Amino acid sequence: MKTEKWAIVTLSQDGMVLANRLAEHLDDHECQIYTKEKYANETTKIITTGISTFIGSIIGEYQIICCIMATGIVVRAIAPHLKHKSSDPGIVVMDTQGEFVISLLSGHLGGANDAARLVAKRLSAQAVITTGTDVKGTMAVDVLAQKINCRIDDFTAAKDVTALILHGDPIALVNLENCDLDAVILPKNIETVADLSELANYRGAIITTLATTNTDLPIPSVKLVPRKLVVGVGCRRDTPGERIIEAIGDTLAALNLNQKAIKSLATIGLKAEEPGITMACDFFKAKKVIIPNEMVQMVQSRFEGSDFVFKTTGLYAVSEPCGFVASGFGKCLLEKQKLDGITLSVWLDEN
Repeated sequence: MKTEKWAIVTLSQDGMVLANRLAEHLDDHECQIYTKEKYANETTKIITTGISTFIGSIIGEYQIICCIMATGIVVRAIAPHLKHKSSDPGIVVMDTQGEFVISLLSGHLGGANDAARLVAKRLSAQAVITTGTDVKGTMAVDVLAQKINCRIDDFTAAKDVTALILHGDPIALVNLENCDLDAVILPKNIETVADLSELANYRGAIITTLATTNTDLPIPSVKLVPRKLVVGVGCRRDTPGERIIEAIGDTLAALNLNQKAIKSLATIGLKAEEPGITMACDFFKAKKVIIPNEMVQMVQSRFEGSDFVFKTTGLYAVSEPCGFVASGFGKCLLEKQKLDGITLSVWLDEN
């Protein structure tokens, strides 16, 4: 499991004392302390710019940024650099005495609420959580999406349905994709129903679906998109990333599949550093999975081979065996498509 990266930022001597204590209590996380030069030691990094410029320089590098300083300073520092709740890191603020730990930003998707609770537990501090669903002991749509490994299709719709949940209105959860709900404790006003025909007695709906088709419902609804799709990718050297992105987007659109469902792009070691594939992974927020040649060789006889591909890669096929292995030997939704120097196949990971 990938270690969560924390930045601990402080501007004072008292803050440094607390920062060091916090880092010691977070030895199961990857922590880096930042401070002014006069407070630095051999393990800290030095802040050489204004605090807002500095925050902007690290905001994309850490999952959690813990600021040990006044809340007002943090608010002004982070404001110019915020983008969207789906991508902003969790921001936590502590006073220099370590009495309170405030979940300031991205409490749910960014993990700030959990981070605040963790710090409070380990330092015997008081966590300050203000998100409405946490205060009322219920669940927001974005939290549910995170728990069942889904992406939110429309954040405005998610906000509307979350407001209904907070109000106590009856909400239907239509789990069309059979997402695993065994470990999820749903609020009493969210009930699972079998299909979209059973919504008469509900004020809102949450639907798990891979499809892009819009469902016209008489009540507010939000789609949660399970991350189940694996795209096997092969390409000529230096194929532009824009072309790979367009090819994947068009292919999924033709299949009525939401591109937010992409879990990973799979390819061979020879293409591990291919700039276009890396760019596509970043665009789709997908993991790049490299399949060893030995694994490809074990399964490539299942698929149509190419002597040209063998001459250039030492393998008879790329996209299909890579997608097959990376999906956990899943279901093929689309066999290899040749798209002017790009080969794609689409797989459903049902594990």
